[in-house]
Amino acid sequence: MAKSTKKVKPIKVRTPMDPQTKRKLRRFCLHLSGVVCLVVLCGIGLYSLRRHVETKLTYPAAPPKVVLKNRPAWMTDILAEQITKLAQPLVSHSSFDKQMLADTYAVLKGNPWIKNIRSVRRAYGQQAGDTLEIDCDYRAPIALVKAGELYWLVDGEGVKLPEGYTRDHVSRIVVGRDRKINIRMVEGVEKWPPESGKKWVGKDLAAALDMVKLLYGLPYAEEIVKVDVHNFERRRDDKEAQIVLMTKYGTEIRWGQPIGAEDFFTEESVSTKLAYMKAIHEEYKRVDGKHQWIDIRFGQPTYPSGEAPTAVVGPH
Repeated sequence: MAKSTKKVKPIKVRTPMDPQTKRKLRRFCLHLSGVVCLVVLCGIGLYSLRRHVETKLTYPAAPPKVVLKNRPAWMTDILAEQITKLAQPLVSHSSFDKQMLADTYAVLKGNPWIKNIRSVRRAYGQQAGDTLEIDCDYRAPIALVKAGELYWLVDGEGVKLPEGYTRDHVSRIVVGRDRKINIRMVEGVEKWPPESGKKWVGKDLAAALDMVKLLYGLPYAEEIVKVDVHNFERRRDDKEAQIVLMTKYGTEIRWGQPIGAEDFFTEESVSTKLAYMKAIHEEYKRVDGKHQWIDIRFGQPTYPSGEAPTAVVGPH
């Protein structure tokens, strides 16, 4: 019988661990277990402490009070109250609640009166988190634009604001408490207004707003209450003024082409027209020279025939 050639593997005998090494390994495992337990206990402690702070120390009893930071001088108490009510949370929130800030930001972003939001943050009033401070740039109204039976507020960029007024209420808005012009009317705009917060598109409105901005703060223009653009781009009459300034006396200052017009050969320049208005006001204490109308488009100002002549004035 043939002998087997298969080799037999030798049996490895495991060397027992050195007792000193075994003690070190056991000590390391104990230390590691202690560290893990300590970390877990610290985590539980911090969580419990935070819950205690949130529920006991930083959870106001009532919803936070809304404060408008840098409220503009022109903003009425009614409008300020509308904005604060819109931003007012209905229930109390923890001082750590970031979602409330995000929700308030989203609500304010949809408000047509707000142009830009700088910040929405919790502030300390009498206790932590009891005040909600809002810092925004607002759309300042500069004109009341007529559409149908209503006059709508718009800002300097032509964005339509939510407030609309009937003719009976307009007079109380145009003239302020100091008896000075607070805001001017615009009539003759062709396009219908968009929804609030959207830009009211139209060259006629843009030209009227440029005129309103030009007249702002001029003492001799205080009697001018309305900018009429019915004949803008000569859509009614080629010979009549494109822009007419209406006074509180019901008289007209026939201004002419828009401020941004590049053709200065057919009409006097903007600076010359303003100089005419100023000189007339200084002479007669009224910007209309006490006439039914004055035309300042060409050369010297003209007036209705048969009326007392207006003094010849110049841009100097």
